[in-house]
Amino acid sequence: MPSPPTMSSTTTKTTTAAAAAQKGGRKSASLPHETVEYLKFWMMSPEHIAHPYPTEQEKAQIMAETGIELKQLTNWFVNNRKRFWKPRVEAKLQNYPPPVVDRTHASPSLPGGGLSISIHHMNPQPLGATLFPMLPNDASSSAS
Repeated sequence: MPSPPTMSSTTTKTTTAAAAAQKGGRKSASLPHETVEYLKFWMMSPEHIAHPYPTEQEKAQIMAETGIELKQLTNWFVNNRKRFWKPRVEAKLQNYPPPVVDRTHASPSLPGGGLSISIHHMNPQPLGATLFPMLPNDASSSAS
């Protein structure tokens, strides 16, 4: 996997005091452009696109490389899975044909003709042969 863009050493982190002065007592609402690009690259990378939820170790690495706090990172992922990731993944899925569903075993009594599933073919042993494997074979007849 290609590595995410690195944070420039010339990028300065906005201090809490400076951010508070800019917003009249509130921290800056946006992250630096380089940080956003790094996070988007991470989220959309082939390694993470199917499950864009960083592990605790990955969060620590991202925080160390970007300089953002855990709460900022968490909020960014919550917001961008909805605003950025989901629309792009859904758009990619539109390019694929819908899955083919075998309706030969459809049940007309279920809404939408739901599928009926039979599990009897999954167990090749006769029904009842292993219902209670901890009991002796004659225990069921002597329990009467």
